Amino acid sequence: MEVALIQVPYMIGDERHGGSKGPARYLDAGLERLLGDAGVASSVVRIDRTESFRDSASASRVVNTKVQKAVRNAIGRRQLPLILAGSCDVSMGVLAAFDHSQCGVVWIDAHADFNTPESTVSGFFAGMSLAVISGHCYRSLWAEIGDSTPVPEAAIVLLGLRDLSPAAERERLAASSIRVVGWRDGMPDRDVGQVLDVLAKRVQEVYLHIDMDALDPRVASGVVDEPVPGGLSLEQMQETIRAVCTRFGVRAATIATYNPERDRNGITLRTGLALIETLARACARPDERRDH
Repeated sequence: MEVALIQVPYMIGDERHGGSKGPARYLDAGLERLLGDAGVASSVVRIDRTESFRDSASASRVVNTKVQKAVRNAIGRRQLPLILAGSCDVSMGVLAAFDHSQCGVVWIDAHADFNTPESTVSGFFAGMSLAVISGHCYRSLWAEIGDSTPVPEAAIVLLGLRDLSPAAERERLAASSIRVVGWRDGMPDRDVGQVLDVLAKRVQEVYLHIDMDALDPRVASGVVDEPVPGGLSLEQMQETIRAVCTRFGVRAATIATYNPERDRNGITLRTGLALIETLARACARPDERRDH
């Protein structure tokens, strides 16, 4: 299977933020050649907003409508959509592109992104991304983009969590049916494989969403939000990606929030490239997947 690299050079629809530069940096660093050397064919599609920036929500809607079309086209060509994005709100466009009523979500992130307009204290739109796709807010906005069927909470696994804000978000998550694997001092607080096995009893396919801030700052300091210590190592993230790909068919995957302006000595870039290669090899080459 060929990989469609969908370049989304925006942070919540805004091209002025440092996170918007991450997708192009991967490509400038030779991502296509890297995948080719790994035996994975790829093509690149760039998303352009084409309209003036008015506010985050409307700009996100415009960008995600174009993401939806690009992902839909890639799936139609039997490609694996691999979205390189500046922010996590891109999940709206990805899931809107296909019937995801029987599809789960594996969300790897230091944050829950589970705030709503009522619970947030910052108003940060991307910090509501998981709440949006699980049907808690912005239903009408998502419906303008495409298929807005909420993903059931019980079909969502959240890995790498170690930073919740405010207290209302913690309460919302605790009251939900989302299965959470927190990360403390570089280690998970539950067995990742067992949690994925429970999800595999419910769904056969998933959308895999990776926020680079799930990684420990020692290997990924160049991210949009302030880095949170104690996260996944590169090896742990690679192992987790393989664990997902051995259990599920991956309909689409996202790598989000790389900010080159905050990257120390290029280590985050190298980490991101390694993860993308791992993901492409594990998810786009089903012949290398073992039955689970």
